[in-house]
Amino acid sequence: MKNCIILLLVAFVCSQQAQAQENVSIGPMAGVSIANLRGDISNTNWKPGLTIGGFYNYSSETGFGFSGQLLFTQLGAQTDSKRNELNLNYIQAPLLATFFFGKYGDVVRPKIFLGPTLNFMTSARDKNGNNVNGDSNNRNFSVFDLGGTVGAGLNIRLAQKIWLNFDARYGFGLLDITRLDNSNIKNNNWGINTGLSFPLGTYDKNTGRLRTR
Repeated sequence: MKNCIILLLVAFVCSQQAQAQENVSIGPMAGVSIANLRGDISNTNWKPGLTIGGFYNYSSETGFGFSGQLLFTQLGAQTDSKRNELNLNYIQAPLLATFFFGKYGDVVRPKIFLGPTLNFMTSARDKNGNNVNGDSNNRNFSVFDLGGTVGAGLNIRLAQKIWLNFDARYGFGLLDITRLDNSNIKNNNWGINTGLSFPLGTYDKNTGRLRTR
């Protein structure tokens, strides 16, 4: 009987340690994008849009981590003194270096992050849904845009290994998004996002391998 109790205690401790070592999570996220354009353009205003997608998080005991995200985001601007809209839809891939404050395993962990964002345009339409990107042989907008993202947020533990992720961010384009001569117009947006992360497994930096659950 005594040996059985000892074995059960050892098994319990080992399982808890294995769970505590899990440092990789995935999950869905959604939010609001408030976008505008900057550069050689006038009479524009901020335009609300949708952000939705998923993410991959890695966190270490030192506080440093990484987040890779794949998002559908609506950018663009209100134009002609708010009488029209330029709706630029993108698939975004932010690659974010993250630093978590507090101790590993705290219920609430503030964070800051920054990194490059790869943007791939899927469509460009006006307020009425009309295509304003031309045809395949004569596009008005570039398919690819390189940008950057900086922000801050909180990760809040809701249950064992289930976290609420919240952040506010600023995204800025680095390239001219048009193919027009004598113009230089770039993306610009603020975002507020929430997500839920679930454990995926443990990444061992010594071996470079991910051990899933």
